[in-house]
Amino acid sequence: MNSSLVRRRGSEDGIALPLTLIIMCLITSLTVAFLALTSTEPIIASNQMLNVQARAIAESGVERALWALSKGATSPGTLGTLTDPLPAPLPALYDGSTYVAMGVGGFIVTVAPGAASNERTITAVGYVPNNVNPIAIKKIQTTVTRVKFLDPPCAVCAGGEQPPLTNTEIQVGGSASITASLANGAEYCAGVNPTAAAYSQGSINTNGHPSITGPVGGSDTAPNQPTSNFSNFLFSDSDILTLKSLAKANGTYYQGDQHWSSPPPNGIIFVDTPSGNALTNSSPNSDLITVDVHGNWGAGWNGWIVVAGSIHVSGNVTMNGLLYAQNDVTLHGSGGGSITGAVISTNRVDTASTNVDTDDVGNAPISYNCPSVRNGGGTVPQNWFVKPGTYREVPGS
Repeated sequence: MNSSLVRRRGSEDGIALPLTLIIMCLITSLTVAFLALTSTEPIIASNQMLNVQARAIAESGVERALWALSKGATSPGTLGTLTDPLPAPLPALYDGSTYVAMGVGGFIVTVAPGAASNERTITAVGYVPNNVNPIAIKKIQTTVTRVKFLDPPCAVCAGGEQPPLTNTEIQVGGSASITASLANGAEYCAGVNPTAAAYSQGSINTNGHPSITGPVGGSDTAPNQPTSNFSNFLFSDSDILTLKSLAKANGTYYQGDQHWSSPPPNGIIFVDTPSGNALTNSSPNSDLITVDVHGNWGAGWNGWIVVAGSIHVSGNVTMNGLLYAQNDVTLHGSGGGSITGAVISTNRVDTASTNVDTDDVGNAPISYNCPSVRNGGGTVPQNWFVKPGTYREVPGS
């Protein structure tokens, strides 16, 4: 036999055994890894399920607090609800001291005042299986809000946001009728009495033969009021953002000049600047808008019209609720309409007068009505809801 062939075969002897051992080691390692994975996978899945349960339970705590706030607003005195303003001390269920068991776990919830009068902070912690020996804990914190209810002290109010070194005026002419008197059909909210029929940061001027009737114990007109007197019945920029959000959700959000000869949908109407930026006294001319309301609105309209600009109303327009302009308001009725609620002009941009004028006696009267201002004739939501962008999971227990 060829000696070189023998040597070559001899050099390959013994390779099979080490190779087999290496393969066996690899198979064994993979088997051990697979067995370890299969043994830990149920634990991981269980932990994930417990965490999901704990979060869901924490969310239940938030929902319970929202129910308590909303029910307390619409049906005060209902067992387990929270009034506005918050009671002191808080009921045990909402002060973070009470564990509420439910199914696989339970929650503890705390309600506290928020940064604004119409805001509350809710913190809810969910535990599984309980708060004594928890396996999973989830904590949720959010700010909840509701539409700010305005209680203006007047049927027609002007000012509160006028630019520095400028003046606000109300001009009442013709045969305009403005009343804040119960004897003339005004309506008050419990504990809220108006100060005057017309109320201004600047002067209040009349011409023609207008009828301006104030409340008992108040006055017909209240001119030259300090800026500080307006803060309680003006919308803050935060309130404006909330109203925008609600209007967008309801399909009643508009931008730019509007000309309405027929009524828009009832509820919260928000008319924004074309750019969507907040109106200021330095806004470009392209952002200075006017909503023109005219024509015959038939049976009338209920809600709030909030405009980042000016409002002009004429014709046979019957409204029940709130007209709110961040700039000027002109009311020139001639067709038998009426406004029940309040008109607010904040004069944020310039000092053009807020004008109230009618052509004929009795036309387009303005009557103060606090309940209508608060609820827009029953169309403005009274419930509390999560403020956009504030719902978050936070660390802690």
